[in-house]
Amino acid sequence: MSDDPDTGTGAGSCMQSKEDTIAENRARCICNPCPSYNECMRAADERVFCIRGKSPTCTFDKKGCTCPNCPVWQAMGFKKSYYCIRGSELEQK
Repeated sequence: MSDDPDTGTGAGSCMQSKEDTIAENRARCICNPCPSYNECMRAADERVFCIRGKSPTCTFDKKGCTCPNCPVWQAMGFKKSYYCIRGSELEQK
């Protein structure tokens, strides 16, 4: 299987819904141990900011970012960071 976004196959699939992509990657997400991830985000069980976008309700202090070490970030070929405050990879382009 290829990673061709135009054919709807692979990790960069345009055919897969955002919700499906979030659900598929949620277990691999490492937001929880991130130094910037806080109690508000934990209480709302917010994760996978790189795909879903910034937190709609929580604010936080920048204390570091684990995104570049995340298996989701690596598998999706992302380049940005601090998705919880700046928005998804797509929103930051």
